[in-house]
Amino acid sequence: MVGDGRPFIGCLVTLDPEAVDFWKQQHGRQAAEDVTNDPALVADIQLAVDEANKAVSRAGSIRRFRILDSDFTETNGYLTPSLRVRRSVVIKDFKAEIDSIYTQNP
Repeated sequence: MVGDGRPFIGCLVTLDPEAVDFWKQQHGRQAAEDVTNDPALVADIQLAVDEANKAVSRAGSIRRFRILDSDFTETNGYLTPSLRVRRSVVIKDFKAEIDSIYTQNP
């Protein structure tokens, strides 16, 4: 989740590699195909976001998201050993993606 000092809450979405492989099989995509911008995947994630938004107020809802092509792991430095997100590292490394949430059309 991102949004400190911003007009609304945005979200960076990471994909579980095993879940993506299953999704690709179910949707007839090639194993090596990058699907982070696939309209069908974006629609499926939007459904999940819409469902999550039902549990919070409008002010606390996710308005826009971006799908990342990498996962957050301890190995790549995005998670601590206790599996907490290193927000400062994520914000620095994904600045362009975060900015696009607030500058581009959905």
